[in-house]
Amino acid sequence: MTNLAAVSVGKAQTRHGRLGVIAMVLALQCLPALAVDVDDAAKSNVASSTQAEVSWISGGVGDEAMTEMHKVAAAYNVHVMMTGVLGNYLAGVPFTVSRRNGQMKVSGATEGPLLYLKLPAGSYQIAVEINGASQTRRIQVSASGPATKVRFVAKSE
Repeated sequence: MTNLAAVSVGKAQTRHGRLGVIAMVLALQCLPALAVDVDDAAKSNVASSTQAEVSWISGGVGDEAMTEMHKVAAAYNVHVMMTGVLGNYLAGVPFTVSRRNGQMKVSGATEGPLLYLKLPAGSYQIAVEINGASQTRRIQVSASGPATKVRFVAKSE
């Protein structure tokens, strides 16, 4: 900010010129507040995506990531959890969500034990593959009310 005068040397001082410089200086001062720390994002271990009209988020590995997932849970109407036989959390689980007529709506792989989906009201099938074994659940999603909760448990460790 000490070199602000040097920026305007040789230019006519107009009201708009000064306002533009002032706006730029103020914007540059705010950049550190807008910056995202890549390490913090990696630590949160949360992935999200929007495919067609379906938004989803997955994560929950570690206490911080689990807390972050719980904070956003209310924004999603389907909550899925993946665990091992002994209750241990699973990540990297491939999943697909399709209409009962077979039309695929979304697919991906989880980044943690929790998968939250925002689906339009209707009937769906959720399929996952845990330890090489496929599992499916049929669900009915309502336009309002509590989230539909689904749990997949590994068949073996």
